[in-house]
Amino acid sequence: MIQNREVKKFKSKAKIDLVFRKGKLIKSGNLTAHYVNRYSGFQNLEVGVGISKKVVLSASRRNRIKRQINGVIQENKHEVLNVLPDGLYMIVYKGNFIVSSDSIRKDLRELLKNFNA
Repeated sequence: MIQNREVKKFKSKAKIDLVFRKGKLIKSGNLTAHYVNRYSGFQNLEVGVGISKKVVLSASRRNRIKRQINGVIQENKHEVLNVLPDGLYMIVYKGNFIVSSDSIRKDLRELLKNFNA
């Protein structure tokens, strides 16, 4: 079952609005996950990453943090697919201006643990 699944990115405004309107929330460190997974019609695990301009003003810095988060998700792809059911997941970064991949990795693992609980 897991071999057929994959983690896809989404950027659709309609999907993002759906996640924030009808979704649930989990927090861990600098990461917050808004998700909708019990909604009918989801065939894949879709993940979006966002950072507010209020948190990080520089667009290049925001993009770097997004790439770091996406990289950590891809590194832990097997674990993410085991824990999360199909649905939409929006991961929002609410932390410092400078961040390390190790802290993102730690926060993502905590998010996955909180999701299981």
